[in-house]
Amino acid sequence: MKRLAVLLAFASLSAGAAHADDATPFYVSAGVGHVSVDKGSISLSGGSGGGINGTDTAVSLSGGYQFDPHFGIELGYHDYGTPTAFSQTGFILAECPASFSCPKVSGITAEVLGRMELVPDLDGILRAGVLAWNIGSPGLSFLKDTSGNAFIYGIGVQHHFDYGLSVDVTYERSNFTTEETRIGLSYAF
Repeated sequence: MKRLAVLLAFASLSAGAAHADDATPFYVSAGVGHVSVDKGSISLSGGSGGGINGTDTAVSLSGGYQFDPHFGIELGYHDYGTPTAFSQTGFILAECPASFSCPKVSGITAEVLGRMELVPDLDGILRAGVLAWNIGSPGLSFLKDTSGNAFIYGIGVQHHFDYGLSVDVTYERSNFTTEETRIGLSYAF
């Protein structure tokens, strides 16, 4: 959590200093896609615990600042939905939604973006940062950890249109074991 606070402080200070230049825009973005979450595993020796091993629809909202045509920062909220989860007691497995409600999984990201124009109006984007993830109820009943920080990285392409609009396709992965592929719409101002 300390890393996320440091990144957020750096982002706000940098954005304030760079705002005086006005040469590069702020932007907001909304995206929808597919996510796969894999946390925890089945014990072959019959223990107690559980995990999340499923897919769902992902929704994201983000905002960022482009310092120049090649470098920017972005803060985002990611709703990873309610992927399938399981609970293990001895050799007995119970799965959601049949035995209990599936937990809500979400995350907040702070990322740096490297951008390169591939062809006119089409950029390639590399992303790296921190994901602060959270697993909602009833996650604590079968998982040891229901929140934490993880390294997140990704790649994408973005096509620019007139009036500050653009469409992007992004793939991101974290060492919390989320994989998200999404399509988004951005507005720069």
